[in-house]
Order: sequence, then structure tokens, then C-alpha cells
Amino acid sequence: MLRFLIKFLLFAIIAIVATMLVAQWKLEKELDQLTSQVRPFVDVSYESAKISYNGEIKVNSINAYVNLLGTFVEVGEVRFSIGNLYELALFEFGFRKRELPDSAYIVVEDLLVPFNSKLVKAFETHSQQSGMDVLQTAYCGSTDKFDIGAFEAMGFDYLALDSEMYYMLDKYSGSAVLNGSMDMEGAFKIDYQVNIGSVLSWLESNKTRAIGQAPDEKIVPDLALLEIRHMDKGFNSRKAEFCATRQGVSVEEYYKGHTAEFKQLIDEVDIQISPDFLALYAESLKPDSEVYWFIQPKANFDMGGIFYYDYNELIELSGFQMSINRKPVENILEGWSYQKYSDILARELVRKRQREMPNKRQYETVVIKREFRTQPLENAAKFVNFDVRVTRNDGTLYLGKLTKTNDKNLWVLRRSSEGEITFPIKRTDVQKFEARVQVAVD
Repeated sequence: MLRFLIKFLLFAIIAIVATMLVAQWKLEKELDQLTSQVRPFVDVSYESAKISYNGEIKVNSINAYVNLLGTFVEVGEVRFSIGNLYELALFEFGFRKRELPDSAYIVVEDLLVPFNSKLVKAFETHSQQSGMDVLQTAYCGSTDKFDIGAFEAMGFDYLALDSEMYYMLDKYSGSAVLNGSMDMEGAFKIDYQVNIGSVLSWLESNKTRAIGQAPDEKIVPDLALLEIRHMDKGFNSRKAEFCATRQGVSVEEYYKGHTAEFKQLIDEVDIQISPDFLALYAESLKPDSEVYWFIQPKANFDMGGIFYYDYNELIELSGFQMSINRKPVENILEGWSYQKYSDILARELVRKRQREMPNKRQYETVVIKREFRTQPLENAAKFVNFDVRVTRNDGTLYLGKLTKTNDKNLWVLRRSSEGEITFPIKRTDVQKFEARVQVAVD
């Protein structure tokens, strides 16, 4: 019996060592293949790559030169795991069968991206201003967004961060859970958790589609929970000093001026901001502040409906909660709508155009917004890819995107949490046809 146990242990040790050697050889081979494939775009090298006995892959001292951006990227260490050696060996096979591992994690340490003129210009060229940019850069001189160029002007010479993400598949509920953090040196830290529902049902439906047995109802993953905690670690101080210099005021004057201009921008589009929220917003600008967002949508929440929900519907259906410095925020932006939010940018673009023509004839201020307007049904083909509202003779309302028309029918695409559905509507059944078009507001 003892001799048998000794033989068994020796066999087990030899099997483990052999598995490790094969896994190590395969890892190095696949990494070499990957670096060869991306070499026309990115020149990558690394110091070492190892697999531990618990199945963790560790790659040390990665150096990459991105040809398009003319910049080097350095990574001190990357660790990745999807379980033990057995699960790692079966991962590729399971992935091809549209199966997900029970758990996984990836950790990136000491990621360093030095800023240079080519990198800064590339991101400035391809980034467009948004309504959020207008609010964030209020009372900050000529700055119109906080992009990489603004970061560099604030004194950031490089992007340095650590990141970790953990994944777990909850087979009981059929959802996937992602949580982790991103810590940018001298700027901020973000902790997050994302729950994605209907993942297993979606994978199962894809399997049946692959063998030609499409399910009656299209299943897509949906957002079940989103939790974000943003902690300042130096960015707010740099931003305040940067904007104060651009505005030609002191830091304290910047805090007051920004808050006042922020309120003015909100008031202009008829959104009501409560004094309590405004006071907490002012706190969020200061060093070491913390902002927390939480979303847990109800079953009847439609992500596509964000363009049409009013404030109360959005808060109620999304389960949205917010706190600043661990103080709950109530009545955040009463009267909010997506259309009003869009008007913030529209008004700023008008002001910007006027500032750029100081010696030319000033044009009348015209604010452009998008509204549903009734259109002749015979002109429906002109509004393909527009958001439309179609009312049938029986009173049924179809709200969505017009995808195509012919002399007999209109096709309206509607998106929901269950997926996309296209409704054919006979022209003879249409009582009213409306399209969302640009209109000028006095």
C-alpha cells in the first residue's frame, strides 16, 4: 500500500510539472504570436511571462511603442487568472462553445503613458465638445473641455495608473458581476461595480441561433446595477489652479465663479437646481471630495427611453441615487430632460460663434433644438433614420427610428431592454406622422 502511494505521488508530481512546462511553453508561444501580429502598429516586448501553480499568468516589464501616436507605453506587471490550471486549459475550448468561466481577474500595475505633442493632438482632434464639457469648464477661460491637452497644461506630464477588475458569473441569477478600481496617480481613484443581467440566457440563445434554432424572443444582456465611487486625489486642486489662472482670479474666486456660472447654464435651459444640491456641488469641486452614483434599473426601464423620459420617470425607473462627501443628494435637477440638456451645448455653440466674430456683424442669437413636428405622409421617405412618432387610426402610437419606406408601408425600429423590434405600418393606417427635426428657438 505504501509503495502504491509513493508511486501515485511521484506520478502526480511528474504530471503537474509536465503540465506546467507545457502551459509555460504555450504561453510564451502565444505571446510571441500576438506581438508579431500587432507589430505593424505596436512594437511590443516584455521581460518575462510565467504561469503559477494556481493558474495565474504574470507578465512583467511590458514595453510598447505605438507607431500611430509616436509614444511609448510601459506596464510594470499584468496578472490574469480564470481559476486553476485545469480551468485555464479549458478556457479556449469553452469560449468557442460560448461558455464563460465562473470567475476571473486582471490586475495592471504601473501603467505609464508619457504625453507628447502627437498624442495630445490626436485626442484633441478626435474629441467633440458635449453639454457636460460646457458645465465642467464653466468659468475656466477659453477652455472648452478637459482633454489630454488640458491635463498636460495642468502639469500632468504622463498618465500613470493602476487598475484591477474582478469578474464572477452568478449562475443562480444568470448575471455577470464586474467590480474593481482604477487609480490615476495624482488625480483620482474610481471604484466600481457593474451587474449585467440575462447573460446566461443570452449565451444560450446564441447557441440555439448557431445551430439554426432561433428563439422566438431575442434576448440581450441588460444593466442590472451600476455603482461608481469617485475619490479626488489631486485633480481638483490642479483644475482649480489651472482655471483660476485662465480666468485671471484667485482659486477661491474660481470656486465661487464656477458655481455661479454652472447655475446660470442650468437656469438658461429651464432646469431647476435646488440650493441643497448647489451647495453639495460646490463641495465636490474641493480637494479630497468624494462623489457616489448608484443605478439599479427597474424591469420596465428602457435605456433607449432616456431621450424621452422626463425627470421623475428617469429617477423612478433607473433607481438613480447620488451622494457627495457621503451626503445624499435630493432633487438633483428638477425638470431635466434630454432635450434641455442638449440645449446647453447648443447655446454655448452660439456664444462661441459670436465670440469668434468680434469685428463682424453680429447675427441674431438663434438656439437650435430638436422637436417632433407633423410632416406630410407623402414626404416620409425624407425622414429615413430620423426619430419619428407614428399614430395609427386606432390611436396606437409607435415611437422609434424610421428605417425605410415604400409606397405601401413605413418601417419603425424600436429599441428596448428586450432588443430591437421593427414594426411595419401600412400608410393607409396612419393618422399622423411626426419627425424629430431641428427648429430655431427665439
